[in-house]
Amino acid sequence: MAKKIQGDTTLVTVLSSKGESTLVEYLNTAGVLQRRYVPTKKVLEQFVADDVLERGIPYGFPWEEIKIEFDMQQFAIEMHNAELWTVEEVLHEQKKLTGVFRKIFETSFRAVLETALREKKRS
Repeated sequence: MAKKIQGDTTLVTVLSSKGESTLVEYLNTAGVLQRRYVPTKKVLEQFVADDVLERGIPYGFPWEEIKIEFDMQQFAIEMHNAELWTVEEVLHEQKKLTGVFRKIFETSFRAVLETALREKKRS
């Protein structure tokens, strides 16, 4: 007789399993891809009870906690500094556009790397 899960469930993809722990991947209610370790015995036919997922151990770093800033005024300034004034120029000068984004996101890029290095030292 097949076991049934009580309550609400979520469809999961099993990524790995070792002993009594299984790493699953799923879309949360906001449509964001998540990964958690859950007890292997709680994964039934690719479904896990929502309360089990909530109690599961998160996998990976919560990147959403890093503040990424984007200033549209600064973007416009950098576009003009790169001589990108028209749609045609953007389409024909994509390397310049890449340079604009590198400059705009340089601080955020550094923040992500510094966070990763800090976390690596803690583990």
